[in-house]
Amino acid sequence: MNRKTVFLLLFGAALAACQNAAENTHAEVTVIEGTIANPQPGKMVYLSRQGLEKAVPVDSVKPDDNGKFRMEVKVESPGFYSLNVYNTQFGDLVITQPAIIKVEAAGQTNGTFKVSGSPDTDYLLRFYGLEQSFRRKADSVQALAVNGQLTQEQLMEAYQSLSADAIGKAKQMIEQNPSSIVSIVVAGALDADKEIAFLQQIHQKLAQAHPTSEYVVDFGKRLEQISKTAIGQPAPEIALNDPEGKEIRLSSLRGKYVLIDFWASWCGPCRRENPNVVRMYNRFKGKDFEIFGVSLDKERDQWLKAIKDDGLTWTHVSDLKFWQSSVVPLYRIQGIPMTVLLDKNGIIIDKNLRGQALEDRLTELLK
Repeated sequence: MNRKTVFLLLFGAALAACQNAAENTHAEVTVIEGTIANPQPGKMVYLSRQGLEKAVPVDSVKPDDNGKFRMEVKVESPGFYSLNVYNTQFGDLVITQPAIIKVEAAGQTNGTFKVSGSPDTDYLLRFYGLEQSFRRKADSVQALAVNGQLTQEQLMEAYQSLSADAIGKAKQMIEQNPSSIVSIVVAGALDADKEIAFLQQIHQKLAQAHPTSEYVVDFGKRLEQISKTAIGQPAPEIALNDPEGKEIRLSSLRGKYVLIDFWASWCGPCRRENPNVVRMYNRFKGKDFEIFGVSLDKERDQWLKAIKDDGLTWTHVSDLKFWQSSVVPLYRIQGIPMTVLLDKNGIIIDKNLRGQALEDRLTELLK
C-alpha cells in the first residue's frame, strides 16, 4: 500500500505546492542510497515530492543488477517525498536537511521498506504505526459488538477510550517534535475544533523554524479557517429562505440555545437520526431551545416531503444548492448529519452531538 495516501487524507488534502529545487544553485544536497532485495534489471526507481495538487517528479535512476542505486536531491526546504520502486513498491521519505539517507526496499508489493538517516521519516512512520494500531484495536472492538459480546453503549465507551488514547499519544508526538513538518501530518489526528489553541501554538513554532515553507504556510491558512467556527467562537451568520421563501437569519434566534442541524432528505443517516431529534425537540422546545434546520437538498419537493414525513416542526432553511450551498465552506461541512450547538449569545459551545450525547448535553444546559 502507498502510505502517502494515508498522510494526505489525514489532513483533508495534500499539504502544499512545491517548486523544483534543482534550479536553485544555493540548495544543499541530500544523498539517497538504496538497496533493493529483489532486483529487476532494467526497471526504474522514481522520486517525487508531494504537492498541493499532485506529486512533482524530482529524479529517477536505474538500479544496477544488484539492486543498488544512488540519488542526489537538492533540498531547498523541508519536504515530503515518495520513492517509487519499479512501480510496485512505494515508500515515504521526509527530507529536511542535507544528509545521507539509506533505504532498504524489498522491491515487491507490501514488502519491507526501511529508512535510516532521516529522523523525520522515523517520526512519520511512528505515527503510521500509531494509526494502524488504533484501527486494529477499533476493528477488534467492532467485531465483539457484531458478535453480541458488547452492547452499543459498551462499544461507544470502548471506541472513545481507544480514540482518546491514540489522540493523547499523537499530541505527545507533536509536543516532542514541535518544529518538524511531520507534526502537520500528525495534527490531522486531533480534533482541531477542540485543539485549535494548541495547534496555533505549534504553527507559531513551525513558522519560526520554517518561515518560507509552503507546508507551514498552508497549515496556517487551514488553522485560520478552522478558528472561525471553532468552539468558543461566534457562529457565522446564516441567512437563507424557509419553505415559504422568506429569509430567516440564524441570529434571529439569539436568546435561546440553538442546535444548527445540517441535513438533507437524501441523507440516509440524517433520516434515521431524525426521530431522535424530534423526541429531543419535543422535550426541550419550551425551555429556551430551538433547532435551526439547514438542508443541503437540491429538490424543493423532496425537502418539503421529508420535513412533513419525519415530523420536523422546527425552523427550516435552504438555498437548494446541494454541496454548492453557501453554508458548506462557511461551516467546513465535510459530511452530514452535522450539528453545531450555540449558547444564548450565538457562541459555538459544542459540535457533532447526536443521540444520547446530545440529549445529555441539553439536559445539562436546560435543567
